[in-house]
Amino acid sequence: MKKNFEFFALFVIAGFLFNCSNPQEPTPAGSPGTTELANAQSDAAAFAGGGLSGKIAPYQSAFRLVKTLTTSQGTGFNLLSPFAITAENGGDIGWGAYGCYAALKPVKVSFHNLQIVDVASITPAYLATLSFNQVPIANAPAGSAFWTNYMPAKTIIACKTAAGKYYLVEVLGDNPLEVNIYHPVRI
Repeated sequence: MKKNFEFFALFVIAGFLFNCSNPQEPTPAGSPGTTELANAQSDAAAFAGGGLSGKIAPYQSAFRLVKTLTTSQGTGFNLLSPFAITAENGGDIGWGAYGCYAALKPVKVSFHNLQIVDVASITPAYLATLSFNQVPIANAPAGSAFWTNYMPAKTIIACKTAAGKYYLVEVLGDNPLEVNIYHPVRI
């Protein structure tokens, strides 16, 4: 009991000696986060006042969700309104058999599989640095020990049109195929 009392007394004394919460003391000039916070606040204020043309407001995604589609295998879909479900090779993207797999197939667009990332972290400038191709993105059957699933739920696939515009497709499910379609935010 005496040891516990001594430990408690030392703990209290140490607390008083090492307490540095004097509100009158100046903070260090290079304290972490203060510069970033000040910049974010000034950017937000300038954006609200129209001073940052061509910039995205802080914490705002460069892409916005415009449509959720559900389609069965052997069909396709368009990335633009009216977001029609089409024949497998009739839309911008097809969803059908690819050997032993089901796969998303680029018909009128090119793909880059971004894998599982946050949509808010993707910008058109970043997408411009990537290489796009016409290779289908395969989906292995659930529980497959032999095949790799290249588009599990939450996979983001960047799509580039012939005109150079970027769209995002987020895979939500694969049987039936369910996707979110994202368009760039216009500023």
